[in-house]
Amino acid sequence: MARPQKDGLDYFPLDVDIDQDDKIQLIEAQFGVIGFGIVIKLLMKIYKEGYFYEWTEKEQLLFSRRVNVDINQVNDVISECLKWGLFDQKLYEEYHILTSKGIQRRYMEAVSRRKQVVIINEFFLLDPFKYTNIVFVNINLDNDNNNTLSDEVNDVINPQSKVKESKVKESKVKNNTRAREEKNQPQKIKFADFVSLTNAEYEALVAKLGEEATKRCIEILDNYKGATGKKYKSDYRAILNWVVQRYEEEQSRKRRDKPSGNIFLEDDV
Repeated sequence: MARPQKDGLDYFPLDVDIDQDDKIQLIEAQFGVIGFGIVIKLLMKIYKEGYFYEWTEKEQLLFSRRVNVDINQVNDVISECLKWGLFDQKLYEEYHILTSKGIQRRYMEAVSRRKQVVIINEFFLLDPFKYTNIVFVNINLDNDNNNTLSDEVNDVINPQSKVKESKVKESKVKNNTRAREEKNQPQKIKFADFVSLTNAEYEALVAKLGEEATKRCIEILDNYKGATGKKYKSDYRAILNWVVQRYEEEQSRKRRDKPSGNIFLEDDV
């Protein structure tokens, strides 16, 4: 029996002047060497897994324990990495994964000699026509009609490459398991027209930000979603990811624009 092909890498290229990259310097300027170390540890984990890392609550806890850094500080670093483009924000918001064009480009270079590389279609950020060894699969394989785009791209890139039936079955099992888990999730409550949170999420925000700040963050997100039609898999994560920063910038402007108490009248000069 042939050995199963691994997805991850045994090593990955690391430029000797990586600390001179503007994005890395921004992280290091804010979090010091701890932030730099967290980024490198994340890259190690991503390439060990393949070309992305699913950033679930479970993985957050495990990663925090592995690097011996408080989980809140780890997530603060992640937020800044997303802000400055070290990881792709759109894929993080939609699928809670950490990846980027640069990560995927280096991964594809490393696996260029492999006959087949299984890639999730929705996660791929590069031009698929540059690679001849890709086998695309979709995240949702429950409905055969959902596979049209994946099959067409796969036929163009590599007509003789087909997704093995076992791989499809495995994906279906994962999707069914995920569906069952979603059914067991706590019920979300509408805290605004376009913002829904569980009670636990709301209480966590209040504990972290205070009630007044939490209400304002909900208002900011509600206005944004209502105006743009944007949808998030988790409004709670969206608030932690960028709305809090928008709120802090708003408060900073208010403090900056507030008139000084030391106002001199003409007669006092």
